[in-house]
Amino acid sequence: MTASLTTRPGFGRALAAVRGAEIGLLRAVALDIVAVGGPDALGTLGAEAISLIRAATGPTSVDLQAHSTADGDATTFLGRAGRGVAVSAHLSVVAGESQQPLRATIRLVGTHGSVLVDLLRPLLDVRTVAGRTEVPFGAHGGDAPVPEASDALSAIAESARSGRTTTITW
Repeated sequence: MTASLTTRPGFGRALAAVRGAEIGLLRAVALDIVAVGGPDALGTLGAEAISLIRAATGPTSVDLQAHSTADGDATTFLGRAGRGVAVSAHLSVVAGESQQPLRATIRLVGTHGSVLVDLLRPLLDVRTVAGRTEVPFGAHGGDAPVPEASDALSAIAESARSGRTTTITW
């Protein structure tokens, strides 16, 4: 993929909603990425997925279970991060040369609302106890440096192969 999805303005605004407690305390992060490329979904999209989820949860330990299709075209992992935050990601690739995402959404769920971001289009939907609001994207702030994702990717791949739960840190 070209530019990181963490640099999208909608994602920056969603993080601001979490950090500003607009949706209450963070309880869950759900990510879905489908891209052209392959043949390995985890290898192609895994580092991007970890960067997005880590940006939402902050550095934390995660107990997770992963599953992959036999051909590696899809990987799903579910886990529980520090402070009881549920995390999930579904990563899929379809055959092609362009290495571009076709679908990329992230939902951040809090105790008092949620934010759904379409990372490929200018759509940010904030739902709170006060109602539903479409929020204009603001300028994206700077990112904290993200540690190398290779250890976490290896652990996710091993969990998918073995069927066992593992603990990782990102």
